[in-house]
Amino acid sequence: MEHNVIACLDDIPLSQIQRYANQSAIFISAYSQGFSGSMAAWANQNQRYHGHQTLDGSESKAAYA
Repeated sequence: MEHNVIACLDDIPLSQIQRYANQSAIFISAYSQGFSGSMAAWANQNQRYHGHQTLDGSESKAAYA
């Protein structure tokens, strides 16, 4: 089983893994600032809030409302 997992992970491009990790970091940041699930998804899709996987809570919440 361990061999199969390693083989599957080797088939996934590193850039795809990094993109997933970056998007996850944005969601974690949003949740830690008190965003709901839909607000976090909105902030993750909005290009204005993509800088360095951080969100300014007050500005993001105001823009979402």
